[in-house]
Amino acid sequence: MLTVRVGPERLAGSRFALSRLAELSCALEVLTHPARAPFAARWVASTRPRVDRDAVSLVHALVEPESAYVPDFLVPLPAEYEPTLDAELEAVATTPPGTVRDHLERAFPGSPLPPAVAAVLDRGGERAVAESAAEQLRHCWHATLADSWPALRRVLDEDVRHRAANAARVGLARILGDLHPTLRWDGAVLTKESAYDLVAEPVPGPVLTPSVFLPWPAVWNGAPGDVLLGYPARGRGAVWASPGRVLGAPKLSARRVALLADLDTPRSTSELATRHHLSPATVSYHLTRLDADGLVTRRQDGHSVLYTATDGARTLLTAMTHAARH
Repeated sequence: MLTVRVGPERLAGSRFALSRLAELSCALEVLTHPARAPFAARWVASTRPRVDRDAVSLVHALVEPESAYVPDFLVPLPAEYEPTLDAELEAVATTPPGTVRDHLERAFPGSPLPPAVAAVLDRGGERAVAESAAEQLRHCWHATLADSWPALRRVLDEDVRHRAANAARVGLARILGDLHPTLRWDGAVLTKESAYDLVAEPVPGPVLTPSVFLPWPAVWNGAPGDVLLGYPARGRGAVWASPGRVLGAPKLSARRVALLADLDTPRSTSELATRHHLSPATVSYHLTRLDADGLVTRRQDGHSVLYTATDGARTLLTAMTHAARH
């Protein structure tokens, strides 16, 4: 049983964050155990050939076992909303030796360490394990997620925006209870059935991070007081959905192009009407057509509806700009 104690003070200290290494850890587990996430089968098939197993033998050995525990030092607690990859890898490389030792013992209880792990440990101790893990995680990042991170990040950031806005209306306590059906929240303790026992007391509070790879919640407890709670992101289905049938590029008038180009930032109908000197009814008509063509997404924000250009729309605008210049 996973148990996270979140009383009123810890609830007040809770926050959201985006973690590249949390998402990478989830991605590597999916690559190693694809049956856990059948929705990512196409991604697994296209990504596996890009990963050099020999170059990441240590990290692979740490995520390969069928046990439910992967050493938590691979995913340090984000120090800010979205730390850089370099900052996260530095935190891994400087993990205290005692922490590395404890996590290895938890991952491989009563059994010999995998040869790839034992070889690094014999060569330079726990510090070498941490430093080698950081180096190999960088290789894994560039082989698996670096190119797709901007698109994935938009899904993750949108999840946080939605939940943060909801928390402002109903309180963060309600948000914890709605993260996933497998999490149970009684107002003071958050619990989840698990193959191993862990009682965590986050200081100052748990950090919540969405993931497009997680099929269920996960907890990383890299150091005493550090609790990173991962959960499946809203809208992650759009990441894994097969591309729709292409019937031809949508026909865009100059007015629709102008509106679409202005939707890199979410905007409401009334805001667009003011910015483009159009009536709200005219803007609404064009947004409806853009939505039907899959070029904008919409989300409720209080009493307003905000529209944002999709990745496909950004690609189309880039292509149109390129064509105009040539």
